[in-house]
Amino acid sequence: MSHQPPEYGLAPPLHGDAPKTRTGPWIFLLVLALLAVGGVVYGPRVFDAARNAVQTAEPEPAPPPAVVPEPPAAPAKRVVVFEVTGTGKAFNVTATVGTSIHNESSVTLPWTRTVEVPADTASKSVMLVVVAGPDGAEVHGKYTVDGATVREGKASGPYGVLTITDS
Repeated sequence: MSHQPPEYGLAPPLHGDAPKTRTGPWIFLLVLALLAVGGVVYGPRVFDAARNAVQTAEPEPAPPPAVVPEPPAAPAKRVVVFEVTGTGKAFNVTATVGTSIHNESSVTLPWTRTVEVPADTASKSVMLVVVAGPDGAEVHGKYTVDGATVREGKASGPYGVLTITDS
């Protein structure tokens, strides 16, 4: 048996020398051809899909502003006029419309007070109270709403009381 030292270096080929072919450029050309055919066939679809995606990604124009209803008009005003006539002086006159109260003492007659109130207030509570003076003279009182007489009355005698109410 002969012992030969092992050889160092490259291992010999297993199958002998194979012919070398250059397949790299052919694979590149095949991929390029497939991309070109795919671009021709699917390009318009891809282009349309991309355009639609961009259009939907853009914010839609804001809708026209909604018509904002005008705030409700201030309630219509009504004019209430209180009138007290007679001779001399009244001891006290109190005129009330809703929460609006006017109170005066030792009032020289004739006396008038005009009050503007919201329309619904004029129909809720209106009151006129007149206390005649100590001399006992006769007093006449009335109130009107928008020019139309609603209530009227009279009182006489010392400290006679006239009360007109619509509540």
